[in-house]
Amino acid sequence: MRTIFLIPVLAALAAPPLQAQDDQLPPQRRMALQQEVMRRFMENYRVQVALDDEQFARFEEITRQSMERRTELLRRERTLWMALQGQMRPGVAADADSLTNLMEELVAVQQQRVDDARADLARYGEFLDPVQQAQLMLSLRRLQFQIEGARMRQRGPQGMQ
Repeated sequence: MRTIFLIPVLAALAAPPLQAQDDQLPPQRRMALQQEVMRRFMENYRVQVALDDEQFARFEEITRQSMERRTELLRRERTLWMALQGQMRPGVAADADSLTNLMEELVAVQQQRVDDARADLARYGEFLDPVQQAQLMLSLRRLQFQIEGARMRQRGPQGMQ
């Protein structure tokens, strides 16, 4: 059950930016901001649960590796969704085999994200106690809401559709 909460949070953190965000920020600036958010998040968590240097190093390593994997999976998933949407254009006959393959790949990517989240949780469990893990999940959840709120504000009224 705990994994269910971790997946959307890490997905939000690793999510590729929307096209509107791409247009508004240079890629280097966007990356720098994302790195700063993650650095602050990790440092705040470190203080919150009083991680020692060794625990923090492990936490930081797992979190960074997780973000890299999730970023790649989200890019792949985004490409698959775009391809699926392209197949479903009005007035154009969709290729049944292609649709089947795209849907199977989408499910496989989603399953990989679940598997990765479960593996990350096990890795965190090697050095974080259950209370620290719960605090991590709550902190990630709060961060997810902050990120989603910022994205909604940035998109403005047209983003509400």
